[in-house]
Amino acid sequence: MRSSVRQQITAAVVAIGTLVAAVAIVMVVDSDDDASEPVAATATQADAAAEEPAEEEVPYPAITAQPVGHHGEYDVQYEDVPPATQEQLDIVREIIERYPTVADAKAAGWQTATTNLEGIAAHFLKDGAVGFTRFDSTFDVNEPEALLYDGIEDDAPIAGVSYLASGETAPEGFAGEWDVWHRHDAVCFANGLVIAEVGGHPDSRISITAEDCKAQNGIMFPISNLSMIHVWMKPGFPSETGVFAHDHSAL
Repeated sequence: MRSSVRQQITAAVVAIGTLVAAVAIVMVVDSDDDASEPVAATATQADAAAEEPAEEEVPYPAITAQPVGHHGEYDVQYEDVPPATQEQLDIVREIIERYPTVADAKAAGWQTATTNLEGIAAHFLKDGAVGFTRFDSTFDVNEPEALLYDGIEDDAPIAGVSYLASGETAPEGFAGEWDVWHRHDAVCFANGLVIAEVGGHPDSRISITAEDCKAQNGIMFPISNLSMIHVWMKPGFPSETGVFAHDHSAL
């Protein structure tokens, strides 16, 4: 009897041991399978990434533009520059469309500051000619310091805008490197208006000598602390030499 019981107990222990071993083997196999799955997935993801084409950079013509003009400005148009610059130029266009004629500018408080200067138009400032002495060092694309018109008569059409800032260096200005700002040493005032640049670049169409300024009953006023840029964004009236050119080709 006792021998029979011992045999039953021994058989039960052997059975339990066999079951435990089988479970352990299954767990090891499952563990190996689980460990191999991420490796296979990672390889698949890498292959998929390798098959995806790299995003191409948009080759805006302005990237390869070269400086032209006597101030080193770039010959670039609206379609040549990246979206960030275009967004700012869109604002300029809206401002230009807001003041189509000199009469519109005057109604909004702008005053004549210069004669109709060849190549760069007549400048209208909020404070008239005295405004040349009151500029700060900031740039705000929404607030041009001057409106530019092809004439000073009430029906004269707008041609563009100008931004001016005081200080030793030009402000950051428009996005990108294509808004080359310029400076003039002095201007000639006569009869309350700026009539010319004094001592300008040899090919400047508005430059006169100090003697010529005096002969026209004018006085010289230094403005070498001012940086300025013209922006030609009037719809249907582009400058052939670029949106940021010093001179407008049709003025």
